Amino acid sequence: MTNINPQDFAQATNKAVAEHKATPLTMRPAADIHENKDGAVIYIDLPGVSKDALSIDVDKNVLTIRGNINLHTPDDLNSQYMDVHSGVFERRFTLGEQLDSENIEAKLEQGELYLFIPRSDEHKPRKIDVKVA
Repeated sequence: MTNINPQDFAQATNKAVAEHKATPLTMRPAADIHENKDGAVIYIDLPGVSKDALSIDVDKNVLTIRGNINLHTPDDLNSQYMDVHSGVFERRFTLGEQLDSENIEAKLEQGELYLFIPRSDEHKPRKIDVKVA
């Protein structure tokens, strides 16, 4: 079995998006990645995250999503079990060269972050017209 560096995964497998391993001491929210002819879509579960507590950056084809989940538990409650925690989170993804990282769209709605990364024009499917001679 060949070990592939996560940073090279997108290029090695011809995938549009590849994830990085979590940074130590940060949470890693659940994410789904989908791809179609128009580009890639990433959904990330971010309950309790406000727009102001969220940072999205792209540097050298690495998309980084950072933020702070701040869930309020009333003082008179003693937590017995928690799947969702407050704290710092980070997710990183390598974007393949077929994607246009300059035109990423981001939307935060009801605790879910939606990112759309369009395909670059040279990688979009196009129809070739046939001319009759």
